[in-house]
Amino acid sequence: MLQVVWVAGAALFLLAAATVGTPAGKVLHSKLPSGEVQGYEDKPAAGRLMSRRSVDLRDAKAHVDDSRLPRDVTPTAYHLDLHPFPEEGFFKGRVQINVTCHEATNIIILHAHENLRIAHSEVTVKQLVGRPASQPKDPNVKADYPFSHRGNGSSVSSVLPVTISSTKKEPSKQWYVISLADKLKKDMVYQLDLSFTGTLTSDTTQGFFRASYQLHRTKEERWFAATKMAPSNARLVFPCFDEPELKASFEISVARTSRMTALSNMPVRSIDEMRNETEWSWVHFQETPLMSTFSVAVVLLDLETISTHAKGGVRVSVFARPSFLSQVQDVLRKACLMLEFMENYLTVPFPLPKLDLVALPYYSDPEPADLWGLIILKESDFVNEEGLSWRLAVEVAQQWLGHLATPAWWNDSRIKKALANYVASMAAEQDKLNWNPVTGYSLYYEYSKRHPYAGLGSQEEYIKVTRLQWLLRMLNYTLTEATFRDGLRTFVQGKKFKTFNEDELWEALTSQAREDMTLEESISVQEIVKSWVTKDRFPVVTVARDYQDNSASVEQHVFLKDRPQDMCERDSLLWCIPLIYMTADNLDVSAPRDPVVWMKEERYININNLPGPDFFIIVNPDEIGMFMVNYDQQNWALLLDYLRGPGPQIPPATRAKLLHDAWNLAYGGELDMATALNMTLFLERETDPIVWEVMFTMIDHLGRRISGTDAGLKFEEYARFLLARLVESLGAPQPDDCSEKTELRSRARVCLCQLGHQPCVVDARDAYSKWMQAEDPDAGNLVPDPYLCTVFQWGTMEEWEFGLKRVIRFPSDRRQSERHYLLKTLAGCPRQEEKVERILNVTLLEDGNNFTDSDIRLVLNMLTGRSTGYTTLFHFLSQNWEQLRERYVHLNCSALYEQRHQKKRTIF
Repeated sequence: MLQVVWVAGAALFLLAAATVGTPAGKVLHSKLPSGEVQGYEDKPAAGRLMSRRSVDLRDAKAHVDDSRLPRDVTPTAYHLDLHPFPEEGFFKGRVQINVTCHEATNIIILHAHENLRIAHSEVTVKQLVGRPASQPKDPNVKADYPFSHRGNGSSVSSVLPVTISSTKKEPSKQWYVISLADKLKKDMVYQLDLSFTGTLTSDTTQGFFRASYQLHRTKEERWFAATKMAPSNARLVFPCFDEPELKASFEISVARTSRMTALSNMPVRSIDEMRNETEWSWVHFQETPLMSTFSVAVVLLDLETISTHAKGGVRVSVFARPSFLSQVQDVLRKACLMLEFMENYLTVPFPLPKLDLVALPYYSDPEPADLWGLIILKESDFVNEEGLSWRLAVEVAQQWLGHLATPAWWNDSRIKKALANYVASMAAEQDKLNWNPVTGYSLYYEYSKRHPYAGLGSQEEYIKVTRLQWLLRMLNYTLTEATFRDGLRTFVQGKKFKTFNEDELWEALTSQAREDMTLEESISVQEIVKSWVTKDRFPVVTVARDYQDNSASVEQHVFLKDRPQDMCERDSLLWCIPLIYMTADNLDVSAPRDPVVWMKEERYININNLPGPDFFIIVNPDEIGMFMVNYDQQNWALLLDYLRGPGPQIPPATRAKLLHDAWNLAYGGELDMATALNMTLFLERETDPIVWEVMFTMIDHLGRRISGTDAGLKFEEYARFLLARLVESLGAPQPDDCSEKTELRSRARVCLCQLGHQPCVVDARDAYSKWMQAEDPDAGNLVPDPYLCTVFQWGTMEEWEFGLKRVIRFPSDRRQSERHYLLKTLAGCPRQEEKVERILNVTLLEDGNNFTDSDIRLVLNMLTGRSTGYTTLFHFLSQNWEQLRERYVHLNCSALYEQRHQKKRTIF
């Protein structure tokens, strides 16, 4: 059978290979011209719609090797004026930056994107003579000097102009270089003054972007503008020192019309009417604490708002369209709860007086814009009950763990995201000790492949963040929750308004663990973490018990599904692994246990004082660490007996782990298949969704691997038995059923249908017959989606042909996603060769122009997922090869393998 799979894959490759084709005035508070600014580098362009995904962790990764700015001159304070014109699609601005000279230099280098147009002739540099820069600052982190244009320069005795010899851009580094006639003096403070104009983008949410929406009743178009500076897009908006480490305070002013509301990081301090511009006024915001440039927030909109105050006094507001505002009342309550949790957990008050949540219409980025004191989300995020608590918790956590304390460079962004995710899991009332292990199974799959990350793209960073989050959870458990919490509190307290690197967090946790005596002296947290993050693999731990003296020999080695013989380093890969075990007399994973035994990057270790020969042990309960566990046959038998017995239940996540590990070890050749199959016997009485999530995956993947064989038929019969018992145990739907129970019942029925459970097949075909008898069947699909696959899989050829006609005759005014799903099930569900041959003929050989190239790729991709599909496809290609080559010279099938690879993301 493996040979058939290989041959089919080779045939697909051959098909792919054979078918590939060849200013009028300076920007001031008193006046900003309403039209285009003359004398700038080029003219801003306007845009309309946001369509492309904005920055994510891939962008952060790209900045790891970014050129760092020299540290001869660093910023202490900014005053930023921004005048956006959302309808016209551009903005104007002015920034004044107070900087301190640390080494005498005649060059000042800061960031400015090549698309930001700077008025070179108006750039100025001044020396502010007064209190020396070395004089201690007020602890309230205010600027060293007031800004001269604000008219309150009481601490500045004089201002001395500095002669500029030249200015230029270095586009490759996104630098703006100011060359001076004379060197700046060490320890003196200077002020840079730059005016600029730029484009409000509409095809991305990077930097300063805009979009529009229509009022519900009048259909009037309304424009808005907003910023998303992370990770390094402040340089798109204004000249600045755009590195996380270079924190400074900000005074921000934003121009707006009377109809618009301007938002920023801080509350409004004052509003001034603009001279000679009666429709416009300047909104001046309070000065911020020290923060990085990516934290800068500016939003201009005409949404309505509701507000409340959290217990600590922080004002929390939600901004949304009038027609949408009534749907977001619960957001305020949840946001206040998240703020209060974070303040209590970290014992650090929220450092800003307010937090704004903006439901931005047509915001296209999949990730929120987490700015300091202001969070931009999609409208759908506010009404998604299941995801709202989690998403709010993550964004609120990043107010502390990304803005108050900030990663020093882009390669530290993973730890910020992982920390925020982990702390958020507690804030969102997701019990960390009952963490659903299914969320981590994608890591098992990825790190057991021959080539981890192959074809993943941006998902590589997601996988690495998830691994770090798993390690944080492991440390929380092994160091104890109190030690982890106190170490994190100390860390955040020490890094307020500062930056950090990953090692500093590990050092803080090690120090706390030493104080609390929860980590042995011979190992540090940094060593533990390094042993995991430097290897894109994971171990399997084998426990061989000695039932005579109640001990066990424990061995670790790398787990590889494909077991490549040419991986020479596989025997040298070792991890720091915590050995924690559960027994029948202590099934509470959160209960106090003996000190953790660590395998400190050693191949073998012995553990003693285990239970007697009649009692099981479970190592790594609830997926505390990212490793699978194998046992001797007697312990597997003890586990199965207990799972099927009447005693107190093992926790659901641990039951899921036992099932998951047994199957994957069998697939990897480390456990016999009989033992793995036996471990499913306890499912006869199982009703927990966490456990069944694993089994649904097993049924799907194993069913595909042995489909069409005698073993496959027997396995399907067994799976139908288990699923029928599950549906019977769940009973009929009730009004008070929880969402988890409802979802489990639905998934079980869908799975039963796909396995050919006769009552389900009859129901599906009855529903389908009503569609076939409809007066106008092309007006709409009358069959529930889960029934379609059942009918195409187990129904007649006539029923299948009816579905094919609906695809061919699909009306253009209906949603094309419905046609896509119908074609997908027509190709991917059938078990009969005649149906597969028919769809291959009608899509690949027959004339009619009914199917596009993307349709053909979809069909080929779906056929490779089932044995009937790929074997029939192979024979079809063999019989029609020359005709296909001639017919599809233009078709680029190079994405075929990537599509198939993406389908198989989850480990068995």
